This record gives sequence, structure tokens and C-alpha cells, in this order.
Amino acid sequence: MLVQIIILVVSLIVLGLAANYLVNSSIKIARKWNVSEMFIGLTIVAMGTSAPEIAVSVFAAIKGQGDLSVGNIIGSNIFNLGFILGLVAIIAPQIIPKKMVYRDGFVLLLATIMIFFFAFDLKIVIWEGLIMLAALISYLSFLAVKKDVPAEEDDTHGAKAVWTDYIIFIVSLFTLVKSSDYVVSSSVYIAEYFKISAWAIGATIVAAGTSLPELATSIIATVKKKFGLSIGNVVGSDIFNTFGIIGISSVIAPITLQSRTEIFGIADSVFSIIVLILTLCLTLIFMRTGWRIGRREGIILFVLALMRMAFEVYLGKMG
Repeated sequence: MLVQIIILVVSLIVLGLAANYLVNSSIKIARKWNVSEMFIGLTIVAMGTSAPEIAVSVFAAIKGQGDLSVGNIIGSNIFNLGFILGLVAIIAPQIIPKKMVYRDGFVLLLATIMIFFFAFDLKIVIWEGLIMLAALISYLSFLAVKKDVPAEEDDTHGAKAVWTDYIIFIVSLFTLVKSSDYVVSSSVYIAEYFKISAWAIGATIVAAGTSLPELATSIIATVKKKFGLSIGNVVGSDIFNTFGIIGISSVIAPITLQSRTEIFGIADSVFSIIVLILTLCLTLIFMRTGWRIGRREGIILFVLALMRMAFEVYLGKMG
């Protein structure tokens, strides 16, 4: 048992470090294309920091652990919106571009509601996954066509990619995939040992661990007052997680969610998606109010994220 816990912790640390190198090289590569930092946050950085989630979820789908796969994404999205966004807002109030709410926030809300309807019967099948992937491609295509030019406060003179950055990118991606396999195996073992559902493990420990790249990136961006990059990273990562990762996982193998218990007559896994929708709505309201998320709103989001994780563990023990 102790060995499995050590493997889990070490694997999560390696995930975070590898993703950090992946993101750094991705930013340098993206700078060559002369786009805004928010655009980088929504696309290259978001997909880079979501690499741990996609590796963990895809491996879980291949191994038939549908609860761990989807639970990881739902938990990670709530963690991003609550814990990460709340924490960086506590560090410094976040300035919100209007298009972040009206464009990207709307897409994220649409994606989350779509997952709710797809997962309501506790199954996500191939054709539903294909719809999500098509939606992601459409969104990314729109961003590519309507890409934002650098803002006045953006750093356009930062380091640009050299040939070594491409090597770092490839090596980091390989390390992410390999270490994620260990995360899945050790998480399932721990879940079975403590009689905690795979969903609860995925929605808490794994979700928090695989969100370390988003956490580190957003904190660094906030300290440097790069709020577009900070917020774009969180929102873009959640969009990619929902449309892309759940879509890919369900195409690889249809996902069946296990209902361990019911809350108000609703399966616990579906109830977690409802919690995500409510968290997202609250976040968008905070964003729209004064076009900023202050420290008070950050504390609310942060505390709610901690309460949600504790509740998931409680549900897992019940199951």
C-alpha cells in the first residue's frame, strides 16, 4: 500500500514538472506567430497544461475505468474554476476581458451542459464523443481565424523558440504520457484498498494533481500581472478538457459511469456535473460584475472548491 502511495505522489510530481517544461516550450513556439497572451492562454498553454488530464483520462478509458476518466475531468474543471481561479484572485484581483465572458465563457458553459445531457443516462458513447470533438475543432478554428493581436501590455520581446525547445516539447510530452499510466494504476489500487470509488479518487487526488501545471502557470502569470494569460489558461483548459478529453476518451471506448449512491434521486456522478455547472455560472457572474474577480470572490471560489473535494471523498466512502 505504501509503495502505491509513493508511486502516486512521485508520478503526480513528474506530471507537473514535465507539463511545466511543455508549457514553457509551447509559449516560446507560439510567440513566433505574434498572437496575444490571452490567445496563447486559451490555446497552446491550455492544451499544454491539459496534457496530464488527457494522458490520465485516455489511459483510464483504455483500461475500462470510465469513472476515473470522466471523474478526473469534472474534478479538474471544478478545481481550475474554484481552487486555482480563487487562489490567483486572492493573490491579485483578476482583470477580465469582455470576450472572455461572452465568447469563451459561453463556449465553456455550452460544453458543460452538453456533458450533463450526454452523461445523464450514465453512458457517453462514440457518437456523443464525436460531437464533442467536432465542437472543439470548430471552436479552435474560430480562434485561429479571429486570433487576437498582442495587447499593449503583452510581452512581445520575450524569448522565442530555438531548436532545443522542440526537443524539450517532445520529451516532456512522452514523460507526461508514461507517468500518467502510473497515476491511473496507483489511483485505482488506492481506491479499492480504502473502498473509495474510482470516481471520487479521480475527482479529488488525481484531478488536483493533474491540475498542477494550470496552478503554477496561473500563479506565475498573476504575479507578472499577465491576467489574460492567467484567466485564458483556466478557461481554455476547461474547454479542452470537456470537449477534447472526454470526447477522445469516449471515442476510444464508450464510457459507463457507475452510480454508487444517489443525491436527491440523482446519480452521484451526474450530481458532480451539476455542481460544475453551478460553479461555472457563479464564476461567470463574478467575471461579469465589474469585469474583474476580486479577493472576496476569490475566497468564495476557493472555499467552495475545498468543500466540494471533501464532499466527493464523503460520497466515495459511502459508495
